[in-house]
Amino acid sequence: MKTFILSLLLIAVTSFSQAQEITQLEEAKVGFAPLDAKITREGDNFSYKVKESYAGEFVKDPIGFMKANFDINTFIAEYSTEDFDSYQVTFTSKKGFLAADFDGVGNLVSTYLKFKDIVLPLDIRREIYMANKGWEMVGNRYIASGRGDLIEKEGYRIKLKNGNQKRVMKIDPRDSGTSVASSN
Repeated sequence: MKTFILSLLLIAVTSFSQAQEITQLEEAKVGFAPLDAKITREGDNFSYKVKESYAGEFVKDPIGFMKANFDINTFIAEYSTEDFDSYQVTFTSKKGFLAADFDGVGNLVSTYLKFKDIVLPLDIRREIYMANKGWEMVGNRYIASGRGDLIEKEGYRIKLKNGNQKRVMKIDPRDSGTSVASSN
């Protein structure tokens, strides 16, 4: 009986070890797909539809989002046969856009950002509240521009309402102290 069980065990181990085959997989190539529905083209201007992992990811740091999710060198390699001197790639979301200009070798030359109805930074929200008690914010816009990946000029335009009265405020977040300017 002992010999019979040992024989069955030996046959089972042998059959299982021979039943496992090794499958050789071919390499997979990952790269930029220009026919992706997220990208549209008009001349040397390209539009990239942003797909965020969570709400506000793109608005929080548009240039950082672009660097993390878009490879300009792969993009240029895809269009290398067309010999562009520069590329303008516009990244759009529901809240606004980032227009990035790249030179022919992929260096970021300039950026322009424009967003509407975004969550304002805490210090700006406090500043608006303290200067305008009783007023309600009904809309805002953020506009910024710069060279390379550095923002050189930025500002907020905030619409306020109090009953029938309306007010527009302009805030430059780079100014210190009294940075609130308003127009009635």
